[in-house]
Amino acid sequence: MASKVNKACTLKVGQIEKNPILAMGTSERDVKKYGRVAKAYGNVAPAIVGHDGFSYRMLAGQARLEACVQNGIREMPAIVAEISGEAEQMKLALLLSTIREEGGPLSEGAFINALTTHYGVTRRELMGLLKKSKSWMSKRQALDAKLTEAVKGMVKDGTVCARTAVEVAKLPDHAQAAFASVIVRDSINKTDAGRLASLYVLENDGSAIRETILASPLAALDACPAGHASRRKEKRGLAERIAGNAGFLIRLAGEIKGLLAKADAQSLIMANDHLRALHTAVADLDASLYAAAARVSPGKPKGGGAP
Repeated sequence: MASKVNKACTLKVGQIEKNPILAMGTSERDVKKYGRVAKAYGNVAPAIVGHDGFSYRMLAGQARLEACVQNGIREMPAIVAEISGEAEQMKLALLLSTIREEGGPLSEGAFINALTTHYGVTRRELMGLLKKSKSWMSKRQALDAKLTEAVKGMVKDGTVCARTAVEVAKLPDHAQAAFASVIVRDSINKTDAGRLASLYVLENDGSAIRETILASPLAALDACPAGHASRRKEKRGLAERIAGNAGFLIRLAGEIKGLLAKADAQSLIMANDHLRALHTAVADLDASLYAAAARVSPGKPKGGGAP
């Protein structure tokens, strides 16, 4: 199919009609961003307009047009789409609005790292140009420098959002893809993803905890210390939480058993207070398990109804 011949030109801002539909989704923040671009580099971003008689209708670039109006810029570059009929123009505007612009969080991080590493541009200079915080800069750089290619692909196709990917970037390379996958699978929010990532990093020798995080993140969240409970806890059934925590404890029990088998006398003496506390907790848990078992008679149906 042959490409349509469109025309590039410079139009007076007053010649371009604002598009009320596009205006519904145009934020003041984006208008200010384009204003900063225009002030620093001139009006380098063309709009796409439809031609109707002596007027031009905005099809893409509403924020750029608003920035020109607010900053007293009288002309702007434009591509005139040579299509007739209001319906066809609206269809083009709709199609353009669904296309994600190039760039995004991954590209932003790569640009920042390239500028600061290879071109001598300071972070402070970029913070002033972008009007962004030091924290925002660090998170964008982490997406570029610390994420594996597999997880970058998940961010690129929208499977993982950038805010959650920042938490994934805290993990070692070999664990990132698995962690990102279970976060998506179990619909873990950004806050809980951060909690899990921090727990994973802190547990240097806790392979059982790490295995639980990668296999059953909801169970790991349920087992978080008091004050760090997951917001998702209330959404899970009691039976599911019991089963998840039981599996978590079984993994820990196996790991502790292995560590005790390898420990020398000095290590056991140093850990003695903790081992005593563990013995008490296990005895208390055993009593609770016995009481729970007594409440379930062998002949009782699974649903809990009368025999």
